[in-house]
Amino acid sequence: MRKALTTAAPKPADAADRRLQERHTLVLRVGLLENEGNASFCLLKNISSKGVQVKLYASVREGTNVCLRVGDDDALEGRVAWVRDGNAGITFAKCLDPDTLLRVRQIVSPDRRRASPRVRTSARATLRTGGRTYAADLCDISTSGAKIRTRRPIESEGMAILVLRNMPGLRAYVRWTDGLDAGLVFESAIPIQIIAGWLGQGRTTAYA
Repeated sequence: MRKALTTAAPKPADAADRRLQERHTLVLRVGLLENEGNASFCLLKNISSKGVQVKLYASVREGTNVCLRVGDDDALEGRVAWVRDGNAGITFAKCLDPDTLLRVRQIVSPDRRRASPRVRTSARATLRTGGRTYAADLCDISTSGAKIRTRRPIESEGMAILVLRNMPGLRAYVRWTDGLDAGLVFESAIPIQIIAGWLGQGRTTAYA
């Protein structure tokens, strides 16, 4: 007499593993970490509704309360649970709702202004565009663009070179002007480690 073959039911551990994979999503997205009055770039890695793992480009202390900004969304408040090998785990003060979690995973709604956060800083700059050279002050910067304030109005929009001390010339486009203020979009995004290192040279930074 033959015995009927049956398919074994999934083990509870397998189901738990699947749920864990659904909760923690690899995002690799630039964020801004506000910590004890300063702001620094970080790279979001694994994220869930309860917390996130980030790669650090500035020092933070375990147990510190921090704010994490991604794109143009509101700050996410949390606490540094651990720091190890240049990475940190942050536990959110409250669980993220599904819509916020989707946006942080880089599904950004079209009415959002920025995909990459900017830090407010101060540095002397030079802008070359339209055959002219403008002395300027850097107001804020991100991996994808910057805001500057020139000594005199920029006469034409278009291709430009932004020169900052201890940085190679950055090819950019003058996207908008408003009096002495101008917004630039970089031709190619600045690698996060380069801009984070430049900002770390004794400059005071804050969220812009």
